[in-house]
Amino acid sequence: MGYGSISLKRWAERVHELAKEKGWHDEGMTPRERVAVYFMNIVGEAAEGWEAFRAGRLNEPCDKAEKMKAMGLRPLTCAEEELADVVIRAMDSAEALGIDIEQAVKTKHAYNETRLRRHGGKLA
Repeated sequence: MGYGSISLKRWAERVHELAKEKGWHDEGMTPRERVAVYFMNIVGEAAEGWEAFRAGRLNEPCDKAEKMKAMGLRPLTCAEEELADVVIRAMDSAEALGIDIEQAVKTKHAYNETRLRRHGGKLA
């Protein structure tokens, strides 16, 4: 694997290449449909985390835990797996849309540092 010191931009490129290899970017959709699918896949992963929470399984091993263990990987909890999937989908989508996700995250974080606590009073 070797992801220790890789930049977020380079990691996004690798995530996107793997997604293409695995068939997540097959032709046949319009650019508009493709953008909708990219964003909804991120929402879908977040929803899977929400469902794990609702079922009381958020901190339990994910459904792929045994296979991960057999591969010599540390098994993930449902929370870890779904948050990782959100990040992976976001990196893939960014790369597919030509967005430098590393620079976007740095810029947005710098902006967030200037915001008021709870953005001026939001409850959530």
